[in-house]
Amino acid sequence: MGAAPAIREIAASWELDDVIRTETRGVVVDFWGTWCRPCRVLRPHLDRLARDHSDGWRFVAVHVDKHPDLADEWSVMATPTLIYLRAGEERHRTAGAVTPSMVEEALNSVT
Repeated sequence: MGAAPAIREIAASWELDDVIRTETRGVVVDFWGTWCRPCRVLRPHLDRLARDHSDGWRFVAVHVDKHPDLADEWSVMATPTLIYLRAGEERHRTAGAVTPSMVEEALNSVT
């Protein structure tokens, strides 16, 4: 039996609100698309970071083509967009290509 996925794919729009409302750790929301090359390059690094930081962070992914309502609700204008939340409040956001070290820095500095 394999390990559980490090990043939870949001299958229904209500799931994102549920995760944000109930998660005691910080939440990183990755808005992405399969056609987005920077998204595909970043994903394996996010998987690793999600595992490395699982004690303090929960990672979820929102496919913008499957959930345009969530992209609109969160004012996502570019992919990838990473939104870092604590206690349900947005604390940091990046849009466009980022390096794994930039994500790591945000994980370590967002309070």
